[in-house]
Amino acid sequence: MQSRTNAGRRARNTVVLALIVAGLWAGVALTRGAAHADESRPTGPVAHFSRAVELIRG
Repeated sequence: MQSRTNAGRRARNTVVLALIVAGLWAGVALTRGAAHADESRPTGPVAHFSRAVELIRG
């Protein structure tokens, strides 16, 4: 009975670790993709204001 419990615990820990690694990998991939989307555009907290000004000016 004890070996089944340990095997189940090991399997669950492996699945949890795989999900954590996959989540981190996806987060890094999304962050890199967002950071390098268009390097000619301004970045930072004021970037959306410049876009709004462009839309207003036409």
